[in-house]
Amino acid sequence: MGTPSAHLPPSLSTESIQALCRSVQLPLPDDVVPVSVAAEYHSIYFLSFSAESARQIRPALQPGSISPDGTATLVLRVSGRHLPGIKTRNEIGVMSWVRQNTNIPLPTVIRHDDSEENPIGHEFTLLEKIPGVSVDKIYDTLTEGQKQRLVEQLADYVIQLHGKPWNSCVGGLVAVNGTEEVQPGPPVEETFWQKPDIAEHWPGETVDSLNPVTEGAFQSYTAYIAGSIHCYIHAIKTHDSLAPFRDLIPRLSAFAEVIRTPKHASLDDAVYILAHKDMHFGNIMCDPSKGEEIPITAVLDWEFSGIVPANRWNPARAFLWSTKRDDDSKADQEKLENFLRKIVQEKAPHILKEMEPSPEQEAMQAVQSYVRAIVEVSPRGQCSDRVSSWKAVVEKNFEFFGV
Repeated sequence: MGTPSAHLPPSLSTESIQALCRSVQLPLPDDVVPVSVAAEYHSIYFLSFSAESARQIRPALQPGSISPDGTATLVLRVSGRHLPGIKTRNEIGVMSWVRQNTNIPLPTVIRHDDSEENPIGHEFTLLEKIPGVSVDKIYDTLTEGQKQRLVEQLADYVIQLHGKPWNSCVGGLVAVNGTEEVQPGPPVEETFWQKPDIAEHWPGETVDSLNPVTEGAFQSYTAYIAGSIHCYIHAIKTHDSLAPFRDLIPRLSAFAEVIRTPKHASLDDAVYILAHKDMHFGNIMCDPSKGEEIPITAVLDWEFSGIVPANRWNPARAFLWSTKRDDDSKADQEKLENFLRKIVQEKAPHILKEMEPSPEQEAMQAVQSYVRAIVEVSPRGQCSDRVSSWKAVVEKNFEFFGV
């Protein structure tokens, strides 16, 4: 996919951020500092408040976010125009549900806007600044015992999320009429075609036409897969770079129909759970000053989270990843995954079974995943040496469904 960070908002002036604070009935910050971080979808600013101003902030900040002298800092995340509206709404809805139904630590959301009708002209979330540091920043300094303490805490979070199943649906979460109540909403995936790339590669198309975006959630696993396939068929028909794959269209159409027939009803046999889907160590804040205990202080970046079949809780295998791309990191991740499985096996062994897809579900998912990959890279002129092998994988997995 493209590089989302290439389409971040331009720098904001202190005056515009002060105007934003006035518009949402917050005290003015004493200082505004832009932060240089590897955020893909947001520009980040730290807003510092005096002790007197911090006391006026509502909702009240968590004690751990207030300095000993009473001062506090808020984090302003200014969204790019990648997936307008749906990404912000999803993150707010998911965080609201997680806060109400688990003890997973989160920053308090002070204000947010999923529109651009505000003084900065962009969607934003304004959060309290959580103490600590992201685990990836200190990962190489951790002892084996500290890594295990982290995994023990994260295993508890996994068990909590898997322990609150949803009725059959695949999608995100959205707040109901601006309240704390939430309901299933459209899916939001990082792999979606996003507005800047659509403008470059897909004249005349939109976020809604190229992605499986609906009014609400899809009502089953197979409904989501079929909805995705119909979007990919539209893309293959539309873009010249995808012409070599147009012979797949009749079989893709048949596949989208057959997976929803009674003969394949077992494809929807799954427990549906809320999953973060990107819980690598860059999204985990911790307090390294506590020695071996190393408590987690927050889990961040829930914007692409959603309700999924339990066997899709970790689709990109981001969980327990240090964010480094080398063999040692991969080996370490596998070791931590084995430790996690041991903990889950002892505390909630049924979850491990729920995480395993059936062979037929694997075949269905392979069709969706490889067609999505073809549609993702071909219009960008990427991976030309690999797409033919991906097509072969799709055709092989069609055999499971007689198409």
